[in-house]
Amino acid sequence: MPGSTRFLLLLLLAVITACSDSKAPAATSKSHKSSAILVEVARVEKQQAARTWKRTGTLVYRHVLRVHTREEGRIIRLPWFEGDRVKQGDTLAMLDNELLKAELRKARATSSMARRKVSRLERLRKTKATSEEDLIEAQTELELARAEVEILKTRMGYTTIKAPYDGIITQRLVEPGDAVPRNTHLLTLSDPGSLMVRVPASEQMLADIRPDSRILLHPDIPGSVPIAGKLKRIFPTLDPKSRQGTVEIALPDSPDGLRAGQFVQVELTGRLKNRLLIPFTALRTDRQGEYVYVVKNGHVLRKDIITGSRFDNLLEIIKGLQPGEKIVKRGFMNLKSDTPVTVINKP
Repeated sequence: MPGSTRFLLLLLLAVITACSDSKAPAATSKSHKSSAILVEVARVEKQQAARTWKRTGTLVYRHVLRVHTREEGRIIRLPWFEGDRVKQGDTLAMLDNELLKAELRKARATSSMARRKVSRLERLRKTKATSEEDLIEAQTELELARAEVEILKTRMGYTTIKAPYDGIITQRLVEPGDAVPRNTHLLTLSDPGSLMVRVPASEQMLADIRPDSRILLHPDIPGSVPIAGKLKRIFPTLDPKSRQGTVEIALPDSPDGLRAGQFVQVELTGRLKNRLLIPFTALRTDRQGEYVYVVKNGHVLRKDIITGSRFDNLLEIIKGLQPGEKIVKRGFMNLKSDTPVTVINKP
């Protein structure tokens, strides 16, 4: 057989084989169900929880005396400086009182003369040698003289200023030799035992704390240990700009080294109350807001929620969920609403 004829026969055989292969039945596509996503769930439950606030407070002296003059004069004694401790009854300051002393001597002499005059007129009145009016006038003059003596004695007392309680000098504003008018601020005396912490508080915090609330104070002192504080008072008004209130905390055991104006870290725990809580890991967020996935009949559904406070690894739910519902807390990969899921734990 010639070579060209043989080549044509081979080519024809290849075409027939290809045609027979093309008539083989095509594989029919089968629809496959997408496999369910494995998830862990948690049950929405009501639990007792107390919120803890962390705030920065300021140490202040609750009992502060601003020492002012009640007489004018030159300061002749002012031995105290900032940081000095004084005892009750110690002399804080003295004013020059020589002029008042002279006026007092004059007033006493006038009073003595008026008293002798009254005595003489009383004897004369018994013999009707003087009138009743003269006697009454002399008695009035005596009362005026005595009142003048009392006034000057009181003013003399104002020239020596004594400490009304044990304290520490926190301000010294004048110097000996200064001539000062009445009502001049000389010193500030603070009671170290009245050291307290003032803490700004939100309206929510004010509504949640109680007199027996647990309070821990952390002074900014190297090596210091936390101090147990006690709620002393809650101020009745809020700042009109910040809308913050003020809480005052007493320090039953105040360590050495604390000073007014110092910052203190405060941990304040509110009251225990029933709250609807979920694991914090269950929370999802997007542009529409906060939500969770609720498991129902083997599928998940998106539910929008409103959250409240966080308690460690738990989150308070204000609106959107009911106790007993099951929500996804782990396994969010490719998860979306109406996705079939398989729960791998028992909540």
